[in-house]
Amino acid sequence: MIFSVPDIPGGRINDIDAINAIITHPAIYGEAGRIVDVQDRLVVTLPGIVVGFREVEPRIHECHQAVIPEMRGREALAAMRQIRDWWWDTQPSDLMIAPIPDNARQARFTMHALGFSRWHELDAPCSDGVTRHHVIYKMERPQ
Repeated sequence: MIFSVPDIPGGRINDIDAINAIITHPAIYGEAGRIVDVQDRLVVTLPGIVVGFREVEPRIHECHQAVIPEMRGREALAAMRQIRDWWWDTQPSDLMIAPIPDNARQARFTMHALGFSRWHELDAPCSDGVTRHHVIYKMERPQ
């Protein structure tokens, strides 16, 4: 991955404090979600929004996002589209995937709004330790 900051006001890369400000929000993961490092990930934050990427295979990356409730809506979707476009413009990736728990209706809506399509299904453990049905969404590099 290429670790550069997107040209988006307030955009940061791998800023632990900015990431924790979002993922420790009570509506996201609360204090249980606090991290101390980003490991091998590239994590973009904007105020109230975090989008993280992790390589799962060469040129295939998994992405995850979280948005605090106060930021949800058109503006958040527009910001995530900017991050998506920045990703394709700057990163050596051909495929993005996103496993979404089947019960996460808003996340499924977001995936469709960003241009992802349903790909596979599987059962996998969630951060709370409960195994849930997931739908894996995919987006291939635009031509």
